[in-house]
Amino acid sequence: MINIKECNEPLVNINKVCPNIIINLGKRRMKKEKTAYLRKTVAEMIWRAEKELPDGMTFIINDAWRPQYVQEEIKKWFIDRFSKKHPSWTKDKIIKEVEKYVAPSDGKNASGHMTGGAVDLRLWKNGRKIPMKSSKLTYQENAKSFQPKLSKYIQQNRETMFASLKKAGLSNYPKEYWHWSYGDIWWAKRNKKKIAIYGVIKNIS
Repeated sequence: MINIKECNEPLVNINKVCPNIIINLGKRRMKKEKTAYLRKTVAEMIWRAEKELPDGMTFIINDAWRPQYVQEEIKKWFIDRFSKKHPSWTKDKIIKEVEKYVAPSDGKNASGHMTGGAVDLRLWKNGRKIPMKSSKLTYQENAKSFQPKLSKYIQQNRETMFASLKKAGLSNYPKEYWHWSYGDIWWAKRNKKKIAIYGVIKNIS
């Protein structure tokens, strides 16, 4: 059993720690939240990881700390997506599939994003994302961190990103190549830790 012992580390504006990193949470959230936030230690890990990337390359962050309403909206979006994609699936099967990609919006097992300990990111260079997936694969196939069906070029791009983030101390969720975290309960589960140090933060103070 994993316990959460909140360390009360603050959320910080990622761009104040990592000024070169691109932040894009989507138009609606950027208008409301202006930027992205992570726990201080995690933001510093991203800064160290960026230093390991080849010259001219950085990260683009598509999600970091996430309010509860966003977590609920994401779950609904996935349910709608899989329902349309797989009309023959039962509701229970759809929910089970969605839960592989979307954590709960409350409780002990709430999304790591809601703790400020998780980040979704990809590589960025010369004003665009570096290819990390294939149009020939399904969402689920592309999402897997280790996907042998990808071209060597795309696998090399992923390895560049993975190596930098691992060296900085972050841990990957293997069903989503873009999702990395530290300190939250899902990080603790993946790494067989008895204690998680980040609990849910409901509001930016």
